[in-house]
Amino acid sequence: MEASVILPILKKKLAFLSGGKDRRSGLILTIPLCLEQTNMDELSVTLDYLLSIPSEKCKARGFTVIVDGRKSQWNVVKTVVVMLQMSCLGLAV
Repeated sequence: MEASVILPILKKKLAFLSGGKDRRSGLILTIPLCLEQTNMDELSVTLDYLLSIPSEKCKARGFTVIVDGRKSQWNVVKTVVVMLQMSCLGLAV
């Protein structure tokens, strides 16, 4: 998938790779949720794209995911966590 195809979705900054690394040298993925209703389909497309960017070597080190749900409702945070679990299972295969 090319960024130019999903550029309007990426501009919403639903999730991003900050460039930082955790103690294991795993990449940090941040998902800042807000009060507005988050479109789960767009978030899923964004996650699929962002998780396809790193090399296999980087993916093998894993990811640290920060879900900032301070400005969101618990049911949205819970849905995002389930979505992340499904995305991560797809990476392990």
